[in-house]
Amino acid sequence: MKNFILLSISIILFSCGDIKIDTSTGNPSDLESNESASRPLFENGDLMTNVSEDPMGNVLDYPDYNAAVTSQVKVWKPGFKSPWHYHPYSGPAYIVQGELTVNYDTETSIDNLGAEKKIIKTQTYKVGDAFLGVPNTWHLSENKGSEDLIFMVHWLGEKDKPLAFFEKK
Repeated sequence: MKNFILLSISIILFSCGDIKIDTSTGNPSDLESNESASRPLFENGDLMTNVSEDPMGNVLDYPDYNAAVTSQVKVWKPGFKSPWHYHPYSGPAYIVQGELTVNYDTETSIDNLGAEKKIIKTQTYKVGDAFLGVPNTWHLSENKGSEDLIFMVHWLGEKDKPLAFFEKK
């Protein structure tokens, strides 16, 4: 059942190939009305196939109780930088436009909300990249590029539970 729900949501979201987000309003607009659009955002084909580990090697795990999917579209201006945080869940992500740079602190325990964080590993995802979000690892994400970053993520979480926890200073 979990696979069916994830597949259904992915098909709906990834089939929106004629949609582009207007970053000035946050509203979708037709690609054909956008003169700067020279290619479709999506093409037919698999984005991920049989992916069972995230980029850090963690095995994909679903919640045992009250599973729920939350799908998000994020639009970040150039220079945006998130605070240090972690997600208790994983989920497939897809870069629609721009580049996403994720800086991981793989040494600090998630139980230590006030600890000094440091960048241990950095990964950059580009247009068309699909990957699993890394759970239970401190990270900060940023748009180091010169254009808006647009990405989608589908969290495989639990109903009414938070999707992220932030560093306490």
